[in-house]
Amino acid sequence: MIKSSLIFITLLLMSINSLCQRKISSGPWKSKPQTVITQSEAQKEIEEKLVRVQNFLNEQKLDGLLLTQVRNFYWITAGLANNQIVLNKDVGAASLLIMKDGKKYLLCTGSEAGRLMDESLGELGYELKNFNWYEANAEKDVRSDLIKEISKGGKIGSDVNFPGTVLISDQFKKIRYSLLESEIKRYRWLGREVTEAVAEVCKTIKPGMDEYEIEALTSASLRARGILPTVLLIAVDNRIFKYRHALPGGAKLDKYAMINVCAEKWGMPIAVTRFVHFGQLPEELKNKFEKTAKIFTQYELATVPGNACADIFEQCKKWYEEAGFPDEWKKHHQGGAIGYDDREYVIYPGIKEKVQDNQAFAWNPTITGAKVEDTFIAYKDHFEVITKSKGWSIITVEINGKKYEQPAVLIR
Repeated sequence: MIKSSLIFITLLLMSINSLCQRKISSGPWKSKPQTVITQSEAQKEIEEKLVRVQNFLNEQKLDGLLLTQVRNFYWITAGLANNQIVLNKDVGAASLLIMKDGKKYLLCTGSEAGRLMDESLGELGYELKNFNWYEANAEKDVRSDLIKEISKGGKIGSDVNFPGTVLISDQFKKIRYSLLESEIKRYRWLGREVTEAVAEVCKTIKPGMDEYEIEALTSASLRARGILPTVLLIAVDNRIFKYRHALPGGAKLDKYAMINVCAEKWGMPIAVTRFVHFGQLPEELKNKFEKTAKIFTQYELATVPGNACADIFEQCKKWYEEAGFPDEWKKHHQGGAIGYDDREYVIYPGIKEKVQDNQAFAWNPTITGAKVEDTFIAYKDHFEVITKSKGWSIITVEINGKKYEQPAVLIR
């Protein structure tokens, strides 16, 4: 009897343990990789970027460069190191100082030193310059003394306002624009995952859900992949037509929903927008999407390395006029370059930027109630959309005898 009871209890415990394991494995986490490039690829990328930094120092007549912005910290370390503690701030909790003589330093408190040196920066050749947290304050900032000591009083550029340095953030970010092959490899992976996360939500939501619930589902779908949402514009039905930047307001879904996100990993954001409609799409809305899809295609075809962004801006006015909606371009910015910022820049009249080779863009033309937004990379002889949705409804746009596929509204 006792033996039988022990066998029963053992089997019961095994069953409970198995059930717990199944619950854990079926949780939200998708077990996606934290890096998608090899160590040698990362090392090569970093070496090429250090050459860019040295060229930048020479051009700007600087003796060193201090990087504290989260996206620049990611950029120079090929996504291997993260100094972001407060998720809604782009000023990190540690700085990297790169000198003209090739020496590299990590400036931080003990709160960050162990993690950053152990996980990446030690192997990347950075020397730790530690300071006490209470020595960096409004009365006295010891970091300024550290920089003077290292640079021997030289001229140091910085991507944030910092005592004793020259602010060069606007000039510096331009050297990020042209992506390297290993960056494109990471970006392709990220584009697929962000788009899949948004599509997953579009296929899951139901009438009766409110915008806050859809926002929560979208955020969870991204975080389950290790991706951080930085923009969540969620709207349903009439609010899509009323507001271009529709933050969730609590309206309940009846027939029509929009999910518009920017989401990042390794400091690299992806922008994508998708729509879902329950029941047949009204003819007027269908026409607007077809027209918007054509304008987006014209943006893609105009985004050629060497082309002036000011010229693209002037052309867009003609595209909207040809579509029959001449004033719609005035109602929302049209997007622009992306890569290490949600928009490295948006286009405007007279902008001086030119499209670079291997540069990422996210245009977002809209006609009231409709929008097309994808992220793509411009090459010398073609463009590559990295936010394509597998099995998604498409709009086929034909220009000069060639056909281009753009995302349509998902009909459910």
